[in-house]
Amino acid sequence: MNYARMFCFVVFLFSLSAAVGSAQILGNVPRGWTIHGTDPIEIAYGGRLVTRYHAGREEGKPYFYPIMGPSGENMTRHWPMNATFKDEETDHPFHRGMWFALADVNGYDFWRRPEGGDRDAKEDAGDEKRYGVIRHKGMNGVMIQGPTITIRTKSEWLDGADAEKRICSDEREILLFYREDGALVLDLTLTLIADAGDVTIGEEEEAAWAIRMIPTLRLKGKVATGNIVNSEGLKNGEVWGKRAAWVDYYGLDRGGNAVGIAILDHPTNLRHPTWWHARDYGLLAANPFGQGKYEEEAAEGAGVHVIPNGEALTFRYRTIFHRGDPETVGIARAFEAFASK
Repeated sequence: MNYARMFCFVVFLFSLSAAVGSAQILGNVPRGWTIHGTDPIEIAYGGRLVTRYHAGREEGKPYFYPIMGPSGENMTRHWPMNATFKDEETDHPFHRGMWFALADVNGYDFWRRPEGGDRDAKEDAGDEKRYGVIRHKGMNGVMIQGPTITIRTKSEWLDGADAEKRICSDEREILLFYREDGALVLDLTLTLIADAGDVTIGEEEEAAWAIRMIPTLRLKGKVATGNIVNSEGLKNGEVWGKRAAWVDYYGLDRGGNAVGIAILDHPTNLRHPTWWHARDYGLLAANPFGQGKYEEEAAEGAGVHVIPNGEALTFRYRTIFHRGDPETVGIARAFEAFASK
């Protein structure tokens, strides 16, 4: 039997079933990866939930929630998806789990939502701001290969008030695996495609690859135990708006376990090392478009970037959900390994 041909046929059948929107399950082996469903797409390892990828049709963009850390505890804020945790703040309802979005694409805000979260993102009375929505269009395939699972999806970036008006589109590759020390690694490769005219990404403080984490990792608040450090050795409030190859936000989870979340910016990314929107209330975002918002001496429009029609821009990020502090788990060494790929 030709096992390579058989494997390719299984992957083809799975991709086909995803395209028609039916439930899927693949790779159901002991201690292995499994994937099931279409919205959300549920990913598990050894029969235990790891994360769910939500299409975000009501929320305006796709996002991961929850994300289970190495201790078995969820690492993202539950609110507003789950309002039963009374220790969580209820600000910024558009901060959902972990996501990718931009606050200015051809004048459309894909990061925020209009007041009240109107599902069609229509402008509020007297508000001239234009909102966009990122529509998950489906799966482009999945592959489970040994210790890793790779999922490919596609999305369209649309005018929130006119679903027929496409601004651009994207293709995503999401890869997950566990390190030997039990840390969960989530790699995102996202290619933003200018397939409906030029794409101008404006200069904004809030943008790109972001996570809103559990309140115990915050730097302030009744349950806060958090700390922040970057690749340059800057700590806590010093990290905001500074360039760095990586940032680690670490402390205790709800179970009292020492954990952390590190985001690594790949050297091939635009304007590496990137700037970081690292807030003391548990928000961390790698943002290559915020220079003018972070640096007083920056030239006007320094953060703006144009993708000409027919071209594309690719972003690569690695996120590590780990035990302990960044020095103990070797985040600097992990960056060197990531950078070499």
